Amino acid sequence: MYIFDNIVAGSGPSGLVVFSNLKKKSMLLTGETLKKVNSSNIHPKIKLEVDGKTNKISDLVNSKKNKFSIFSTANIGGLSNYWGAQFYNYNIDDIWPRKIFKKFKVYQKNLREIDLIYPAKKEGKIESLKYNKFFFNQVSPPILKKKIRFSNTVKNSKKIINDRVVNFLKIKKNLIKVNTEKNIYYCKKLILCAGPIGNAFILLRSFNKIKYVTFKDHNPRLFFGLDFKKKKIFNSKKTEVTNFHIKKNKKLFAFCIFYKINPYHFNKHLRSIIKISKYFFSKFLFYGQIWFKDEYNEIKINQSNNIFFLSANNFNKNKFYNNFKEDFNKIKIKILKIVNLNFGYGYHYHCLKINLSNKIYPINKFIKKLKLQNEIFCFDSSIIDKIDLKPPTKTFMATSKFLVKNFLNKN
Repeated sequence: MYIFDNIVAGSGPSGLVVFSNLKKKSMLLTGETLKKVNSSNIHPKIKLEVDGKTNKISDLVNSKKNKFSIFSTANIGGLSNYWGAQFYNYNIDDIWPRKIFKKFKVYQKNLREIDLIYPAKKEGKIESLKYNKFFFNQVSPPILKKKIRFSNTVKNSKKIINDRVVNFLKIKKNLIKVNTEKNIYYCKKLILCAGPIGNAFILLRSFNKIKYVTFKDHNPRLFFGLDFKKKKIFNSKKTEVTNFHIKKNKKLFAFCIFYKINPYHFNKHLRSIIKISKYFFSKFLFYGQIWFKDEYNEIKINQSNNIFFLSANNFNKNKFYNNFKEDFNKIKIKILKIVNLNFGYGYHYHCLKINLSNKIYPINKFIKKLKLQNEIFCFDSSIIDKIDLKPPTKTFMATSKFLVKNFLNKN
């Protein structure tokens, strides 16, 4: 029986960062599944990376009542790979993981270490406008120079296995049995980096006593608008995306992304039409997403006899939403329509919590409650209780980098 020092579950940005820092007797399980899933019903953001039937989608569960679905992905690389490839640092006044880093300088240091692996174009200021109590700061976003991939992160790919963790069991101190779809592995330490969804299902399948789990997601809205004015939103022909940071009292109140027409942002029925008419539409039509402060979804996964059920709650507290169209119109940006998106469409998943015996535990406290803190670890966004509105992938990776370094210093 071969025993790995470490097994990493998950091949997203956090999993890659963690695995790249571990020593030789470590293995990464990507999360690929034996069962192929038809990608026609998944989010268009993911369909930029996968198409048709794929084994990179797992843990797919649908909610007929709330009309949404969730799933985990294998080796997709996070949403920073597409829809703008934005790679943000958070400022000291933003919501960054204070409980984890303690000091902002420590957070910044780990961001710089991520910059060495994944450099990005710097954010550039375009224009600042004031209306009522709000400042509308238009910026060109920081864009990744290369995609988040195995080849760009991990030097030794021999111990990367395309398999998915089904469940795990502690045999004794420093010995974990990891059951996958294809095999059984043993390790001293199991590191969960499959994201809140992937981690949730691993825990649910491992512990029948769990009543349900929850995680948070930011709640974006989709909007469409017209740009007939001489003042153009996109400041050059090459610009595909531009952002607005809407601030009140120097703090981010809403975050907005404007996109030029991209056929691959639409389903396959509309894609061919958009391709033909892109040049015409891109002259005056734009669309985008906006996130408001203090708005989020909480998604719940219940289990009963190994069958999983989804539900969700929407926590919308921001009254600015009602004035969004009018205020942008005042600064000469014509917003035509705002659409509420389904649950789970923000893809800023974080803050995994577990209900055990009718008590709610954050994932690390749950692990400690079961006396697994010496064998089971979590180094991804599941442990972050609150994040800022701007794309969080870089902060997630910096958090993983910080935690795996601490882990290595202690083990």
